[in-house]
Amino acid sequence: MPASILFAVLAAGQLALVGWCGTRYRRTGDRMLFVPAVVCAALVYDNAIVAAGRWIGVGGTLETLSVFRFVAHLVLTPLLMPWACAAAGRAGVTWLRPTWVRAAVGAATLSVIALGVFGELMRLTLRPAEWAGTIRYTTGHSSLAGVLPPVITVVAVLVAAVAVWRVRGYRLWTVTTATMAVVSAAMLPMLLTNAAELFFAWGIVATAMWLSGPGQAPVSTGRNSGER
Repeated sequence: MPASILFAVLAAGQLALVGWCGTRYRRTGDRMLFVPAVVCAALVYDNAIVAAGRWIGVGGTLETLSVFRFVAHLVLTPLLMPWACAAAGRAGVTWLRPTWVRAAVGAATLSVIALGVFGELMRLTLRPAEWAGTIRYTTGHSSLAGVLPPVITVVAVLVAAVAVWRVRGYRLWTVTTATMAVVSAAMLPMLLTNAAELFFAWGIVATAMWLSGPGQAPVSTGRNSGER
């Protein structure tokens, strides 16, 4: 089976998550669903462009369409950092609720985005690459500015997820985020990495659904205040 079909399947999976967010938002009006929907929509685009690359072919069209793939990873993905902070706070992790903590996370998010924009996007050069029947444009150079933003984002989300696990016993978010962290560190082929992104995104969306569901108001116990 050509890998392009598998990337199309991944795009469909991300699109299903976007639809799930939209359906729940119409029912609840919960704004916590916005960021997961935006990130999943960006990953729909990412996988769809890779899937369609072999039919578009090498040239200016595919190169131009590919630019947003890098913009999405470096600019939109870090938005999960303040989202994770807010999600953990709603779940009952009190040390992530103070205004100064959220301001610090917001400042860190802006710094991570700026690193990606000025360190990578401002000097972005793309070159065509083929893999398992797919044609895509990838960066013509490697730099920490292109690698660090997604890595920092996953680590920040993992911290929030583990905190929610400790306070509420909710494990799914931690499992999906830890899987993404391991796959990223292993530097596996793009298809496996994107599959891990779908698993990671599912964990994010499922957590948003859990938070917006009935009976999920934070509980007031000693563990919420950080006691062990």
